[in-house]
Amino acid sequence: MNNKIFTTYGAFLILMGLIGFFLTHAKSALISGLASGAIMLALSFFIKNTVINYISKGLTLVFLGVFTWRFTLALMAFSGGNAEKLIPTIILGLMAFVSLFTLIISLLKASEETN
Repeated sequence: MNNKIFTTYGAFLILMGLIGFFLTHAKSALISGLASGAIMLALSFFIKNTVINYISKGLTLVFLGVFTWRFTLALMAFSGGNAEKLIPTIILGLMAFVSLFTLIISLLKASEETN
């Protein structure tokens, strides 16, 4: 089950990177979305390995922190009057929320599998 969770999460991150790039023309959106998504997709193919499973959860936590931090910065810029930061704020907020959701679901599935 964790394979599907992290595969979907990786595909979502790639999609958000592409959407962010096409809407804002920011190469950083493309690079961060594609890189983080590709890493999660690659790890999802080896998720049966216990070490890789823990690495996937750890990286999801790291991505949650990064996306939350970047969301906060974008929100502060948007609140300060920089209207062009609206789209990055929304996309980064979605990425942070989905990261949190993915982490919670993967932890719940892991606890179900051990019981």
